[in-house]
Amino acid sequence: MPPARRQRNIVELARDWFAVVLFAVIAVSVFAKVGEDVFAHETTAFDNTMQTWVLAHQQPAITEFFLVVTTLGGIAGMFVLSVIGAEFLWTRDRRHVASSVLIAPVVALGLFSLIKRAYARPRPSGLGGIVSSSYSFPSGHATASAAVCCTLAYVLWREGFVRRAWAIAFAIVVPLLTGFSRVYLNVHWATDVLGGWSAGVLIAVICAVLYDHSRRRRQSAV
Repeated sequence: MPPARRQRNIVELARDWFAVVLFAVIAVSVFAKVGEDVFAHETTAFDNTMQTWVLAHQQPAITEFFLVVTTLGGIAGMFVLSVIGAEFLWTRDRRHVASSVLIAPVVALGLFSLIKRAYARPRPSGLGGIVSSSYSFPSGHATASAAVCCTLAYVLWREGFVRRAWAIAFAIVVPLLTGFSRVYLNVHWATDVLGGWSAGVLIAVICAVLYDHSRRRRQSAV
């Protein structure tokens, strides 16, 4: 490998790892802070304030909209989205990186399931009453949507299929709407969603690392 190319690869690797460490530290810090508050106070002042505001501003049309959002952005919807993304990459000869997209929902499901049992936080009373079959913290919808959408957006951008602006918009807007739908429908506390987002971003960072590793191996082989 020419020295200039080797030096450029080292610079890119250092930059990528700096971004990975930065996002991982932020995600862990936010989750740790929110988790500490949830553990110490079953319902925080922030949760009560958000719930009061949401219940005072609910409208039938907006409720119907967020019912659609929460269905499409749910665990099953994110699994379907990751499969579609992986198939898209596979059919375009990106077999080495397709698996990084499929890992995100699997890890998200396992992680938030374990954490839910550890915290055992009751849910607020939603449209259909309290959901007694599942705990509240963190929001599985928020975790899965952040993990899958951020991972998919990053991979598609790095592979050149979408522009950076579109990737960033997709990675932010879809998890944001999905998480807010859970609060608006009063089936999760606001801190559940914050914890889910931070956990999802951490999972996306891990998937991005795996993707970059596979990408560098493929480039080296070529």
